[in-house]
Amino acid sequence: MISKRWITTWLVLNFLIFWFVGLASSGYSMEGYLPGESDKVDQYTPVVYTAPDDKPVGILYMVDYDGVIYYYIVWEDEYFSNSLIDKLYRFFRGLVYGGATQDIEVVKVNPDNGTFYFQTYGHTNVNGQLLDNGSCLWIEENTVVPDCAVNGTHVKVYVVTWNHMLSLLPENGTERVVLPMRHMTPDDYVALGMFRRTQYSMAGITFDSLFLAIVATLAFNGVMFAAWRKGYFTRERQRKVRNEIHNGWGKVKEWLKGRSK
Repeated sequence: MISKRWITTWLVLNFLIFWFVGLASSGYSMEGYLPGESDKVDQYTPVVYTAPDDKPVGILYMVDYDGVIYYYIVWEDEYFSNSLIDKLYRFFRGLVYGGATQDIEVVKVNPDNGTFYFQTYGHTNVNGQLLDNGSCLWIEENTVVPDCAVNGTHVKVYVVTWNHMLSLLPENGTERVVLPMRHMTPDDYVALGMFRRTQYSMAGITFDSLFLAIVATLAFNGVMFAAWRKGYFTRERQRKVRNEIHNGWGKVKEWLKGRSK
């Protein structure tokens, strides 16, 4: 008969192993908040070009476990040209993002290899590579875009749609804006409904981390089951183990005493 103490210990260990492995392998908190820091945040901040009457309010950033920087360009809202559709659209966005109607576009930059990512027309991905001469390799198009970065690190992004999709290519009617930037706090993260916004972009990381956590937990339970089958958790077996440890420790102390003479 297994004691309640062992059952409680087993449950606690399962919980600790699962979450420790999951969080340690991802660098993310349970809510998806990115807790990292980087001294390269200012060096790689994107340069934003947008319509003069539709400027963002600022940039929030987070850094992941590997030093990849996520720059979140924040607008107070986004406006469709038809007022009725605009109201319906804002209502549903409020439902999806938990009441937050701010529009947020992300530019992800990896300082270690100079790669970047954002979304353009139709929410399709743009993956690029910063080049030393201030140009960029647009990977999906297999083409080089000249003069797409300031100092070879600050990628230029142009707002090209009413809902603030971005492009590497200059857009008529846009102008450069200077935006305040700060680290995203947990309060910002909750208020802006960031978990719902980022759950898709973080899906791969989340899946890998949870998979490792599940594997580690199953391996632990496999060892525990094998030990249970061999009777290691019975009171008699525990008593024998304690006696063996006690006897072994006694022999070690006698051996050490003999060595000291």
